[in-house]
Amino acid sequence: MVQIRPANVQRSDPVERLPLPSRVFCTKFSKFPNSSNLLALGLSSSVTISQCCFTEETSNSEFQWSVIKEIHHDTRVQAIAWSPKTNLMMSPKIIEFATSGTDHKVRLFTSDGDSVQVKVMKGHSDYVNCLVFEPEVGDQILTGSDDHTVRLWEDGDCVSTLYFKSPVMSVAWHSEEVGKVLIGQKSGVISLYNSVTLQPIMSLDCGITPLLSVDWSEANSLHVSAVVSSEMVMFDMSSPSQPLMTRTVHSEGARHVASTDNLVATAGKPGNCVKVWHAKSGVQLLSNEMVVVGGLSWHHKLPYLAVGGDREVQLYKISY
Repeated sequence: MVQIRPANVQRSDPVERLPLPSRVFCTKFSKFPNSSNLLALGLSSSVTISQCCFTEETSNSEFQWSVIKEIHHDTRVQAIAWSPKTNLMMSPKIIEFATSGTDHKVRLFTSDGDSVQVKVMKGHSDYVNCLVFEPEVGDQILTGSDDHTVRLWEDGDCVSTLYFKSPVMSVAWHSEEVGKVLIGQKSGVISLYNSVTLQPIMSLDCGITPLLSVDWSEANSLHVSAVVSSEMVMFDMSSPSQPLMTRTVHSEGARHVASTDNLVATAGKPGNCVKVWHAKSGVQLLSNEMVVVGGLSWHHKLPYLAVGGDREVQLYKISY
């Protein structure tokens, strides 16, 4: 049985603060085992690629954080996705990720640690809110936009387009469910599609709007979490007709959600508040206010949450 620590015991202070030169607009840990300690941070005109060294994984008694690469970005970074090709553990070493910018373009960055190659992909006519790599090989990228489309890209070209009735806020491609992709619309509809035929499989309806963020837990492929209006809505894909849980989490609007098997983090207003909940019991484990929030991202294996803020990233370790 999981022992739940009372909410007032959990420290609200971050265990680490990672300083940065400007506001963080998006924050993303790699979800892949060979690069899970890499943290990408999207700023106003650059991307910071950093590496975290956690005490749980090494003999070091202190947490260590180092910047591997600062990469110029022509516009403000809207979203970031890691490629499964990224690997610093074996030769040849490679760092690969994709971004979307305020100019509606998608950029694919590939680096050997020294030189950086950039491929620019054009096709969307409005903001690209989300993007994700095919998780096995990484040769495809899926993007979702305010232009009501989802586009599939290969070798820098758009090879397929799906059309929706409202802006697409989230796309997810699960490493254990590579034959399926998850698409979240602002209208509150979350759809599962076949990743090869791009035909719909099923839909979940949150029943309210606007939906601003969806996360498909890498630790549990049946677990889908969304933030819609002021609510956090959780679904079990094995019984999708009704939400597993609906709870008011941010009275003036929820903006971000990120989930693991046991933990769900949300961020929203008032106060740009960050909250963490136990996914199964619903017990709140953390609540903290920040100046700004530039996205949430869980470490692939460890109970660390990265939160993008104003000139820093805060790392929280969640005990439960």
